[in-house]
Amino acid sequence: MIRTFDDRDHFARILHANLSPTSPIQSQEHLYGREKQVRQIEQALYAPGRSIFIYGDRGVGKTSLAHTVAYSHQSANHDPALIACGPESTFSGVMRSVIAALKLRKASPGSTVHTAKIGVQGIGFEFSRNHHEIGEEAPTEFDLTTAVTALLKIEHAAGKDSVVVIDEFDRIKSEIERGHFADFIKQVGDQHIPIRFVFCGVAESMQMLLGAHESCFRYLEGVELQRLPWEGRFEIIDTTAKALGVAVETHARFRIAAISDGFPYYVHLICEKLFWQMFNDETTCKDSNLDHYREAVAESVMGIEQHLRATYERAALKDTSDYERILWAVADHADLFRSTESIYDSYIRLSSGPEQLDRSMVVSRLNSLKGASCGRILMNAKKGWYQFTESMMRGYVRLRAEEKGLELATDYAAATGSTSSLAWPVRGARRTRMTTRSDWDKTEKPSGL
Repeated sequence: MIRTFDDRDHFARILHANLSPTSPIQSQEHLYGREKQVRQIEQALYAPGRSIFIYGDRGVGKTSLAHTVAYSHQSANHDPALIACGPESTFSGVMRSVIAALKLRKASPGSTVHTAKIGVQGIGFEFSRNHHEIGEEAPTEFDLTTAVTALLKIEHAAGKDSVVVIDEFDRIKSEIERGHFADFIKQVGDQHIPIRFVFCGVAESMQMLLGAHESCFRYLEGVELQRLPWEGRFEIIDTTAKALGVAVETHARFRIAAISDGFPYYVHLICEKLFWQMFNDETTCKDSNLDHYREAVAESVMGIEQHLRATYERAALKDTSDYERILWAVADHADLFRSTESIYDSYIRLSSGPEQLDRSMVVSRLNSLKGASCGRILMNAKKGWYQFTESMMRGYVRLRAEEKGLELATDYAAATGSTSSLAWPVRGARRTRMTTRSDWDKTEKPSGL
């Protein structure tokens, strides 16, 4: 157990004040490695009529960044409005939820308030209506004109500090509906609507989300959120450990950062499991050990997002172990896009014996992993080059390999400046090759170093 905690509830409060594997972060105090993006957004929010669009891979922390800046910019009188989109969401439906959320917080103690529930194509929302302030029925449908008029009316009475976060914008399937938002963004600027809008979406660019509506882009501050740099990963680990009065062993600290691949979710999840292992240890401990780390990895595999696990198992769990080993080879480097030759080199390093495939069979398996029978877990960046279809999958593949005793991505070795061994003995597994300084000099360095 951790000697500074006799009470489980106290330990859990401190732990989850610092780690958020299942919910977005809302405090800048716990948003690590994103100082540049926070500063960029905070400055952009002061510009009249400008909206923010945060885009990037799923799982890099877009929602946490949006919530953090929204809460910091919003006055203490009320919270920002947080709206999530769905596949069938429409401009009218999202605007109805936005306006309902803004009206909810306008009720005063002396007014008569009625509560109602609405369901807008997958978005449920409960709101209160203050007869004294509103005085008329809200429209049931919103086009561009009625939405702008309603927002101007609300903020005229309420002040100029409101922030609205529209999350998961990429889930809206209709290009026509997304186009309505592009027109709306332009009107927010042209009509000087004082409400600040922050959009979040999974995409490589804003153009992928908003299409060819170029006229709206000058009203937007685009923020591309990339994977968390190494410093941010270590900050999450070290700050939480310090709050709990413990230390994470050097090698485990490095491996958590490497496995995570820069996705905060993995760092938070593995750390959560690791610190619980330390708390539940029958002996008093201040430093983590090998058993704590092993069990944390195993529990993280079981607790991971279901769709990642399902896709992995569909691709890897065949009659032969070839597919799983090849997936490990694809994940065994800092580069997101890997050539056939590079993948084959990793495969040779990770496998041995009579079951080892020749190069032509490895290429055949790689192509199979692009197909529907393998969940399309891989895709071609270009001919002869491969990447995971979902970038977040790479961290999960590393986690599964780690569970089996194989340490991937040891090309990250110099990130910590550590001279400790890069391979622990793991039950039933052979030891992986240790990366040397000369090996590191030949590799492409991960971003953030």
